[in-house]
Amino acid sequence: MFVVGVLWTAFFLVNFNIAMMIPLLPFVRQALGLSAEQSGWVLAAFPLAALVGNLVLGPWIDRFGRKRFIVTGAATCAGIFLLTALATGSTMLILCRAAIGLCMPMIGASTFAAIADYIRAEDRARIAGYVTTAAPIAFLLSMSLGVVLGGLFSWQVPLVLIAAVAAGLALCAARLPPTPPGAMSLAPVTGRTYSTRLLSLSMNAATRSLFIGYVCWSAGIFVFLGLYPSWVVQRGLAGHGPGSIGGMLLLGEVGGLIGALIAGRLARLTTRPFGTCALAALATAGLVLAVPFGEGSPLWQTLAYGGFAFGRDLMLALTLGGAMLLVPAVQRGSLSAILNALYQTGATAGLLASAWLYRLEPDFMGNAAAAGVLLLLAGASLWSIAPARAEPP
Repeated sequence: MFVVGVLWTAFFLVNFNIAMMIPLLPFVRQALGLSAEQSGWVLAAFPLAALVGNLVLGPWIDRFGRKRFIVTGAATCAGIFLLTALATGSTMLILCRAAIGLCMPMIGASTFAAIADYIRAEDRARIAGYVTTAAPIAFLLSMSLGVVLGGLFSWQVPLVLIAAVAAGLALCAARLPPTPPGAMSLAPVTGRTYSTRLLSLSMNAATRSLFIGYVCWSAGIFVFLGLYPSWVVQRGLAGHGPGSIGGMLLLGEVGGLIGALIAGRLARLTTRPFGTCALAALATAGLVLAVPFGEGSPLWQTLAYGGFAFGRDLMLALTLGGAMLLVPAVQRGSLSAILNALYQTGATAGLLASAWLYRLEPDFMGNAAAAGVLLLLAGASLWSIAPARAEPP
């Protein structure tokens, strides 16, 4: 359980970092006098740097082991979070967010690869489900703590708290068992390593379909989620107070927790986790398409958003857990890093498309339709690898 707790905390840290700047940004803008352009760069610095960090770090994680990078990444991020809290202007803030983008992939690309290092093959999908529950919890806490602590005290307080979490993670991860020697690559890391590793993973039919499905899933999730809260406040539940809307979102994220937990049990009952993902994508697409038709109904929105969150986290747990079984142990870090990079790419593209579609169709029909199509494409890609045989553990 100690190993599971450490990996859960690692995934919590990754997701808290992704979400925390959204609620903190209004307070940061007021305190530091940031312009709209500077605020945009504060938000963009992390995903742009993380894309590079994920692609660069993968082979190194395979070479030197997941434990070493979780410890190093957590300790480094703790220091950078504290530096971010000391920022007095936009330049330092942007540089700190970019630095986090380069260092956080040490943790993110290692977490699910480490599950395969320490957990028996038959238990990996179940443990992946447990670890995935960190994502909705991190989202809820980052939003609530960001608003409450940023508004009542200072925007620096959440950064100091997450720095303490990162430092604690580094100390606990140092007590993990060493990465098994058979799970580490012995080849030196060169420029050829990157091209060979990326080419071999891209040419494999199963991992290629996984990449396509995962980036479509990520884009679809953020096309829907990017402007859904704005639509709910402005139109979807415009006649209801912030307490009702906040309660609806909270109940919806409980659906995400349930989805992540059930994923582990489903994985033990089926030999086709990607087939289950494909069916979940189909059901989630249907729920997304139904959202605009429930304008004005809190019950409709609660059920639809809860179902969306359920499918989102169910797919995430099954996909990441199953992905580690598609490649040899010495390539798990590279695969995880590429998946993280695809997630960042899909999320960025999805957020941009979300804003554009919402301007075109304020009734949210455009967002729902685009998200539904992307989720269907994700399901089709994942279904095509459903019969694939996993590599030996």
